[in-house]
Parts: sequence; structure tokens; C-alpha cells
Amino acid sequence: MPDLEHTVIGVVFAVCAAIMYLGAVPYYTLRHVGPGKPPPMPSGNVSIAGFGIVDAVGVSMFFGWYALNWAVAIRQGVDLSEAENLPVLLAAQLGLQFFMVAAVILLLCWRTNLVTAAGIRFRRWPWLLIIAPLTVFIMWSFMAILESAGYNKWISELVGGDAQQEAVKMISENGDALSLAMMAVVACVGAPLAEEVVFRGYIYTALKRFSNIPVAILFSGLLFGAVHMNLAALLPLTVLGIVLALLYEGTGSIWAPIAVHFTFNLATVTLQFLMRVNPEFFEELEKNAAFIGLG
Repeated sequence: MPDLEHTVIGVVFAVCAAIMYLGAVPYYTLRHVGPGKPPPMPSGNVSIAGFGIVDAVGVSMFFGWYALNWAVAIRQGVDLSEAENLPVLLAAQLGLQFFMVAAVILLLCWRTNLVTAAGIRFRRWPWLLIIAPLTVFIMWSFMAILESAGYNKWISELVGGDAQQEAVKMISENGDALSLAMMAVVACVGAPLAEEVVFRGYIYTALKRFSNIPVAILFSGLLFGAVHMNLAALLPLTVLGIVLALLYEGTGSIWAPIAVHFTFNLATVTLQFLMRVNPEFFEELEKNAAFIGLG
């Protein structure tokens, strides 16, 4: 990872740390922790029941894990296309994703009704068949505008290399069928489920408890963009993270951001595979494919 790229990502991690540890948690402690102090007033459609100061530790665990990955990337670099035993590494990543889901469940199951809190029994699910592709279309339009404005070319010049995410590059360049299949499962199943449970289901809701809806949306969006450790993807994925938090808050159901995230990644993976099958037809599109990433 080039110096400028990991520096900018590090700054975003630092901003997130400041929002939480210098702002949200002290604010919550002073206003709501202690005898006679009122609990936070519930607002919006996402319940904060059962969340409390103990979740500062839980959020710190996830924050520390992602910051550690960033630190390792600085020292060792990230290049999936050249990794040995790639299917094994991808299987381990899929296992880690499900472990993170289990960790959130264990953190919350003894304090709150997860089915109710996360809106698992979402009765308006047919709307997701419209919301998900429409949101992906809007996000791709936003990224196409960035591309047409020269955003990715500018980022590539800044970092002195390809602006594509390593995962996207691996899908477009790797020739091993098993690796490609595993990558598709990790991107289209593991990532939407794990990242939405962690970022929206847990981190967003905890920060909402510590502060308010706008701060929680900003924090979860910035952190979501940073953990993908790609400078070109930082802005669009931060915006996507904000949109996913808004959808979660608006619907009150974790299924809404999961559906959008799944559709976003599935469309990206499908496009990359189509480019491999018929490169001539997609030649012009492939020239601008850097704006399409994985969340």
C-alpha cells in the first residue's frame, strides 16, 4: 500500500477514534452514567434498548481488529492475486466473517431481543426488491460521475498505481476456478452478512446510543470506507456506508442494508465475470471499471 494511501486511511481511522473516544463516549458518560442521570431518549426506528457503556469495549474490539489489519497492510502489503493457497485464505476469511456475526450475537443476546431489535421479522420485504437495485443504480451513477470527473485518474496518479481494490483485481485476473468461486462466496454472502451485522447492527446502533443518529451514521460510514483500505474506494464506500445506515434507520430492519450490500457486490462480481467472458464487448466499460468496487 503506497505511503499516501495508508496515511489517508490512517487519518480516517484517527478521525473515527476521535469521534468515539473524545466525543461520543465521554458525552454519553457525563450525561447518562451515574445515579439520577436520565437514560438516552429513544429515537428513530432502530432500537438502542440493551446497549450501554459496555459496548464501548465491544466497538473497540472491532475497531482494534480493523486498525490492526491496516497496520499489517502497511508492513506487508496486500496482494491477493499473488497469495499462495488462495482458496484456503478465502475459506479462512469466510470463517472469520461468520465468527464476527457470532461475536455480535454473543455480545447482545443476553441484553436485548435480537429478533425485535434488528427487525428480523420484516413484513415489508417485497419493497427490498425495488430498494436494493435502485440504491445500487444510484451508487453506480454516483461513482460514474466521480469517474467522469477524473477522480480515479487523480487517485491513481497520487498513489502511483492501479486504483482498483485488490479483491476486484483478483476477480478480473485470477484464472483458478476454485479461487474465483470462493471469492464470489466471500464477496456476495460473507461480506454483506458480516459487515452489515457488525457495522449497522452493532457499531451504528452503539454509536447511536452514545450520541445521536447523525454522529452514528457519520462514524459507521467513515469506518466502513476505511476498513476496505483503498484510497479510490474510500469516498464511494463511505457514501455507501452512510446510505446503508440510513436504510437501516429508515426501515428498522437489518435486512434492508444486507439486501443492498448483497446486490451491490453481486452486480460488481457479475460484471467482472462478464468482462472475462467477453472482453471485447466490455472493452470500453472495462477502461472505466475502477469506479466499480466491492463493499
